[in-house]
Amino acid sequence: MDERPEGATRAGEPTPNRILREMNDEGHFKASVLVSTEGLPLSSASSPFDTETLAAVVALVKNTMQQTREHIGLDDIDEFSIVQVDKMRLICPYLVVGDEELNLSVIAPPHQTYRRLTNQAIKEITTVWTRFSTALS
Repeated sequence: MDERPEGATRAGEPTPNRILREMNDEGHFKASVLVSTEGLPLSSASSPFDTETLAAVVALVKNTMQQTREHIGLDDIDEFSIVQVDKMRLICPYLVVGDEELNLSVIAPPHQTYRRLTNQAIKEITTVWTRFSTALS
């Protein structure tokens, strides 16, 4: 019988899904999804939102980030955020892992801090992704 914690690899290392789930639980986030450059959902935590729809929104945000870089000259964008009137927000930090460009998308409730948790999740995802990529090569 496999005694590893839910969402952990055989080596006991957390998976991106588990990292996102724990981030959502701690931050009371409504949704989170890790999206590829092509806009494909790679990992997500269960939420009331459709993962593929959220991934499509992230692809639009990524396109907006690219246009901002090209046309306005803001080259070092690390995060894009959309804030509703009630202060609920869609946060899309950008990360590079090896030669992979990824976007993490998080829906945070009004007045909820998020930066520490998203930075922690990005660091953990980067570690897991790097180890996984190295194991495949």
